[in-house]
Amino acid sequence: MALNLTQQIFETIKKSNHILVTFPKNWNGDAIASSLALRSILKKINKPIVDIACDGFNAPKNYSFLREAGEIKPAISNLRNLIINLDLSENEIGKVHYNKIGNKLNIYISPEHRNIDTKDLSATLSNYKYDLVIVLDSPDLESLGNVYHKNTDFFYSTPIINIDHSPANEQFGQINLVEVNSTSTAEILFNFLNSLNSNLIDEDVATSLLAGMISETRSFKTPSVTPRALNIASQLVARGAKREEIIKNLYQTKTIGTLKLWGRALMRLKSDPSAKIVWSLLTRDDFITSGAEEEELPEVIDELISNSPEAEIVVLLYEVPHTNSNETRICCLVKTLKNVNAENLLARNTEGTKDFRKFYLNDKKLTEAEHEIIDEIKINLTIKK
Repeated sequence: MALNLTQQIFETIKKSNHILVTFPKNWNGDAIASSLALRSILKKINKPIVDIACDGFNAPKNYSFLREAGEIKPAISNLRNLIINLDLSENEIGKVHYNKIGNKLNIYISPEHRNIDTKDLSATLSNYKYDLVIVLDSPDLESLGNVYHKNTDFFYSTPIINIDHSPANEQFGQINLVEVNSTSTAEILFNFLNSLNSNLIDEDVATSLLAGMISETRSFKTPSVTPRALNIASQLVARGAKREEIIKNLYQTKTIGTLKLWGRALMRLKSDPSAKIVWSLLTRDDFITSGAEEEELPEVIDELISNSPEAEIVVLLYEVPHTNSNETRICCLVKTLKNVNAENLLARNTEGTKDFRKFYLNDKKLTEAEHEIIDEIKINLTIKK
């Protein structure tokens, strides 16, 4: 009898020892919390190595309450070792040392007996450090940023389990657990883990999964929330999930600087209901006056989304200083909802994922950039229709 999807995932995990868990460069709270919950479970079932990596990741303060949040790495490295093989059937090694001259590494092998012949030497690459990749909350591999782009051979050579809830998911894994009717990746993980062994979901795992669900649904306020999701949330609370601590850290511990930046963005909030676009502007002075940092902008975008429930496209333009210059340039963030592809809305080079793009404009004033980008998006929306 053929294995069902849950059984396929479990059997694949059971055969693996060294597992990499990863999620998109432009992460969200669901991805962070789900990865931590999954890592905890994998360690419980005695997997010797379970690493989490996200391109350029720097743990946000409001998620530091989750167990081992500081263990998420900003990159993966040392995936393979170079193995130098030397035939010792007729010889022994006396000394081995090395030095680096310029960009070259020289390895010196001193034999005990006869001279070493080059035919006695060979070199091979070891197996990859990880024998399984689990990708969470990502529509495609490109969204992983440099974790993928700098290690493409590794991803093509290693089994991938793809777990996501987005309709835009490209089914890129050898095993794809994609449930578009779920509110979050955390909800999917709960169902998988619960069917695997419900006793594995302890207080820390339950807290991480509930944090993922709360983050993705903005505390169960999005239209995607279902009775099933609410039932899962109640089960997680019953298993020890610290709901009050989650709410406190995600929603009640904003810095004064973040709140001031929210106020500035909301004060300048503009919209085009017919195109379902909302946008706002932030000057360099807004950051200086509020004391907020650029890293706090995802929360500003979330606030814009919360205040514009009908919007499908959210745009934030803000001034950033040029490197080694007193001048500023404009950074633009475009976030799309309801399966709108952000990349198709822009006729320029951008970076990011299908639902989040980032790019810069030079030699533009903020209002000039505003008109250019909003008009460009509207034109491309018309074309796509």
